[in-house]
Amino acid sequence: MKQIFEQSQTDLPENGTGSSRRGFIKSALVLTASGLVASLPLRSFASSVVHGGDTTQDFISVSQAITEHKHINPQLAAHFLSAFIKRDNQFSSKITRLAQLYKTGDTAVAFKDKAVAAGLGDFLQQIVTAWYTGTIGDDYKGTLVAYKEALMYATVSDGLVVPTYCGNGPLWWTVPVPDPLDPELIDNL
Repeated sequence: MKQIFEQSQTDLPENGTGSSRRGFIKSALVLTASGLVASLPLRSFASSVVHGGDTTQDFISVSQAITEHKHINPQLAAHFLSAFIKRDNQFSSKITRLAQLYKTGDTAVAFKDKAVAAGLGDFLQQIVTAWYTGTIGDDYKGTLVAYKEALMYATVSDGLVVPTYCGNGPLWWTVPVPDPLDPELIDNL
């Protein structure tokens, strides 16, 4: 007893797999376009952090002048700036005044003297303290912005690890786990 089944007309291509080269290319183009569109806001955000506004540029130039570190991390500077602005509503206007005081070629000492004369010496000291300690504010509610990236560790970074309670330094979990059967590890115990 044979039954004859009618073949239904479907949109399946002749290869019988349910997919075609044209369908694959369309899907790939849609995914690529959506990925590009999704990344646009992220690129503009990253660009705004790096290029920033006048306040960001002023903060970076003041930081470079007073610390005499020419390679200030712009993302870290943006984090410091954000934390400073949360603590002090007048921070933007003060940093603009400081940036106007600095002249190219001034040493950090000359710049500090100008800031003290303008009544911004303590304010400038807060910026220096923040960069070197990684914290903003010396009260109980101080804000930790950077730990490993704090400038106080930069001078000894070639010979010492950043102090921590972890045996292998901060961010120790990013390093591969040592082999417990390594003879050198056993000898050093």
